[in-house]
Amino acid sequence: MKAAIFDGTTVRPFAPADAQALTTSTPYAWVDIVPSGPHDPEVVSLLQGMGFTSMLAAYTTRTYSAGMFQAFGDNMMGSTYATADSGDTPVLVHCVWNAGCFITIHQGADQAMAKALEDLKPRAPQLFASPGPVPGILMQLILDSIDRELTDLQTQVGVLDGQIIVTTNPGQLTQLQQFRTAAETLGITLPGYAENLSESLVDPSSLPGMDAAGVQALQTYAACVNDVVQRIDSLAGDVRSAIQDYQGQVSAAQGNRINQLTLVSIIFLPITFMTGYFGMNFQWLVNSTETFGSWVLLGFLAPIAAVIVSSWLLRRGGFALGHRHAGRFRLRRHASASGGGGAPPAGTPGGA
Repeated sequence: MKAAIFDGTTVRPFAPADAQALTTSTPYAWVDIVPSGPHDPEVVSLLQGMGFTSMLAAYTTRTYSAGMFQAFGDNMMGSTYATADSGDTPVLVHCVWNAGCFITIHQGADQAMAKALEDLKPRAPQLFASPGPVPGILMQLILDSIDRELTDLQTQVGVLDGQIIVTTNPGQLTQLQQFRTAAETLGITLPGYAENLSESLVDPSSLPGMDAAGVQALQTYAACVNDVVQRIDSLAGDVRSAIQDYQGQVSAAQGNRINQLTLVSIIFLPITFMTGYFGMNFQWLVNSTETFGSWVLLGFLAPIAAVIVSSWLLRRGGFALGHRHAGRFRLRRHASASGGGGAPPAGTPGGA
């Protein structure tokens, strides 16, 4: 087990003597505990030595919290969530506090806790002088790590969606799957916690010993949790939209391939007809095409003419052909729809 104490000005390792020194007559402090494992007996022993009940201490060994905030005499307990140092699953942070200190117990959220401490330091002297709202404010600062993660994820999804609209590749689908996994993981954990938290804090009298500022800070924290849940829903919607865009682009590309094959078939359909017709072994046909001139006319000039005529008819019918379309074709607007001649308006792919 590792523990550190922050008294509003300095951070130092937590010493056994600090357990007895933290009272209502001493400066308020934040004690951050990192257990050695899921059920570290040292944590329970430390909390009991600081005057917390054995039942409350046992709650801090749980690996799941349903968002329950409850008072045990003069001591209170709750929980929040922080971004994991690695992986998508948010880290449960147990919180217990009384009039003399606020204690957090967690594993695998060191970066989030360090950031919360950094954000707290400028305001700590004033807050710790009147510590009623400290629990709510500290839990907000810890939860901010989830909010920052959501902002980062939403930004990445937005950038990726923009890239998908321009061009697609299989790697983008892998990224989308990762984003969806992250959104689903947060969606499994936070909504139930938020619902139970709101129910726990509906009645301020359920937390005796909390002053009005403390209750208001906790209720503000509950509103922040609900906002995070809404952002998780928004992230999930953004991922679904990006996946739909990817599927739409892939479907469009497949449609273009089919259109290309259809176009080639149409162009070479007359040649296919001539091949079948002149390939028939009727004697009169064989006798009529046995000269060299017949071979040049029917085997060389006629196919070329057929391709040219087919292409001309397609263009006249509304299909735009050429290297500028990279093998793709589109149906151009008729003159009546565009309001002008047969040429497309300037600024369009088929225009000047």
